[in-house]
Amino acid sequence: MTQRQKALLSCAVAAALLLSGCRKGSSNSGSMSSSNAMSGSSGSASTTQTGGWKTGLGILTEASDEARTGTIHTIAAAVLLDGDGKLADVMLDELEVEVTADGKGVVTMPTDYRTKRQKGGDYPLAAASSLKKGWAEQADDFADYLTGMTPEQASMLETDKDGKAVDADLLSGCTIRVDKYRDAVAKACTNASALGAAKGDRVSLGVEAENASSDITATDDKDVNAEVDLTVVALTLDADGRVTSAIGDMAEPALTIAADGGVTAPDTVRSKLELGDSYGMRNASSLGKEWYEHSEGYCSYLKGKTEKEVADIPADGSDADLAALCTISIDALQKAAGDAFENASL
Repeated sequence: MTQRQKALLSCAVAAALLLSGCRKGSSNSGSMSSSNAMSGSSGSASTTQTGGWKTGLGILTEASDEARTGTIHTIAAAVLLDGDGKLADVMLDELEVEVTADGKGVVTMPTDYRTKRQKGGDYPLAAASSLKKGWAEQADDFADYLTGMTPEQASMLETDKDGKAVDADLLSGCTIRVDKYRDAVAKACTNASALGAAKGDRVSLGVEAENASSDITATDDKDVNAEVDLTVVALTLDADGRVTSAIGDMAEPALTIAADGGVTAPDTVRSKLELGDSYGMRNASSLGKEWYEHSEGYCSYLKGKTEKEVADIPADGSDADLAALCTISIDALQKAAGDAFENASL
């Protein structure tokens, strides 16, 4: 179609709409004032602006075992997709937990459960890096590289046999392995939904991990489950630092240690959101809700709140408005949300 044809068509459409409006205005039935018409138009535009923006969270947790050593490795990605479905913002984090046992079944759990982003300069990558850049700086460069891509383009990012990028532009700012980061981002994009984020928002990510093991010695009669509880929260924040959307998830990966010190890792680790109704909380819940529904209630309660307002939410269940939405323990979710706020300010 030529430009002239497009112009004529636009004029015809405008005339038809004007005529339709006149007919409605002259009718007693279904009429509306011009101010209401403008209000309705504005609301539609607002819906168009914000409705297409989506927030997503992707968590990849793998457990492995070798002799008397086991490892729990988690990568988390938070994404913000714009109205065209392209990546507008990305944040990543990574956690590695190693558990060991001796020949008598005595288990040694780590004392440091900080993620690579939380460790900052304590994670010794900058000194060994050819770029002299730390983990967070390289991970953020990778995130920036993905910005503007479609989820499909991001998922097809080419890597070599070591999982590192092959694109020279990306390698100029990021030489760490990125294949798993790419996969976590792809998962977050698949999970993404319209939760209230809008143009101008930014996404942030918080991760909390803690030792959830009660026993430290396996016996012939009882194995030890070396469990690490992981809590992840993705937030989108507007220019005033208020929450526009939130997603909370948890995982409980555990390694099994036998009396002889042998370590066995689970084949798969699924988060509570991934488990969905199969997690089995509904019948035990006073609200008749599954875990993911409690999490959704908590996350919806965060919307519109600042960092201080979120931090001031009591974790003892005394907030009646929150208790009507969510009755699970929110301690870890609160900590992860606090981490997300802190990461957004860095």
